[in-house]
Amino acid sequence: MTTLIYYEKKKLLKRKSTLITCLLMVLCIFAISLVFISDQFWFEEDGTELSGVEAIRAERAAIQAQAGPLTQERLRDTLRHYHTIYGDSANYNSAGALKDEVYLKEIMPYRRILNLLVWVCVSDGLTDVSALNNVTEEMAEGFYEIRRANVRGLLDAEGSGETFTQAEKDAALALDQQVCEPFTYDYTSGWRTLLTRGFPLSFLLIALAVCVIISPVFSWEYQTGADAVVLSAKRGRSQAVLAKITAGFLVTSQIYALGVCTLLLCVLVPFGTGGWNCEFQLLSETSFYGLKIWQVILSGIVINYIVILSVMAFVMLLSAVCMTPFAAVIVSMFCTVVPMFFPAGSAGGLMNHILALLPAKAMETYTVFSAYMFFPMGKTVVTLPYMILIAAIALIVIALPFAHRRFCKHQVV
Repeated sequence: MTTLIYYEKKKLLKRKSTLITCLLMVLCIFAISLVFISDQFWFEEDGTELSGVEAIRAERAAIQAQAGPLTQERLRDTLRHYHTIYGDSANYNSAGALKDEVYLKEIMPYRRILNLLVWVCVSDGLTDVSALNNVTEEMAEGFYEIRRANVRGLLDAEGSGETFTQAEKDAALALDQQVCEPFTYDYTSGWRTLLTRGFPLSFLLIALAVCVIISPVFSWEYQTGADAVVLSAKRGRSQAVLAKITAGFLVTSQIYALGVCTLLLCVLVPFGTGGWNCEFQLLSETSFYGLKIWQVILSGIVINYIVILSVMAFVMLLSAVCMTPFAAVIVSMFCTVVPMFFPAGSAGGLMNHILALLPAKAMETYTVFSAYMFFPMGKTVVTLPYMILIAAIALIVIALPFAHRRFCKHQVV
């Protein structure tokens, strides 16, 4: 059996299409990582604009100089400093705007903290710090109470297209109680880039690579006529097919490891690993999961691995059904890519729940751990990350036996 697995794995890895696909996947991940780096910018106090790696280093140094617990007193003092700067008429130019040199020296270094105050105390999604003019020091001191109230408000909101049961609300609030306070403030731009931009694109590329590489597992035997030899062999319908499936698992795991390692190296080498132990709420303030950033990253890698394995199982099923690898590739890539073009809220509640479990959406780790989406199963409320795992494992358990049966029952021509 081991020998069969070895040769089936070798058969997959030695194909020119496999080598080309893996090379293109790595190059694409490297290319998008360069884009992530190049569009970073930062301004020095003298007005010098930095971009790319220089901007990352300058911003990281500025923020790490302020790293530490984000206490109520610190939030209040930061807001007080903001009001002092914006309340001094000497800091404005003739056009009535804050002088550039004042903004760069007195506001820019605190921009991340001020943005948090805007998102929590004013409105999620706003980025203009001028919205803090109406925020009082008492509100800044009550930052964490307001954040928790915002979470309850999202759960109680009506007319948002989603109505939550009391059990779902209780489950979310119980998880929100586990959020550590005060938050730990540090440089987190690398992790934000990884979660919001790197993960969705890179895992989609990995899934597409799996579609191309795994599709010939069974269909190639049909196309070359080797199915007659395999199925007529003494153990062709048992060990040979199991060897193909096992080899598919191993090759998919190697492709996944290659893609993930490439992404982590390309993003974390320039951005650094600082801020890994900060609360996820620094990136998604209304998330109710009491997780650190590193825990969300690790959870995303594990969940996406299972999702990629489910893609592999689906591709194997198509490979057993389709008569050519080309047909299996086209159908599997179409099914993988198309759901990503369905925006959230474009369909009914049930359809949104279904779309959230499909690979294109399930691999958006930041959205998965920020979304308010629940799946009641009897008296148990299952959150979206767990439901993605359940759905992916169910697809693997269903698809592989069907693929096995379909290939074994194939009528050789």
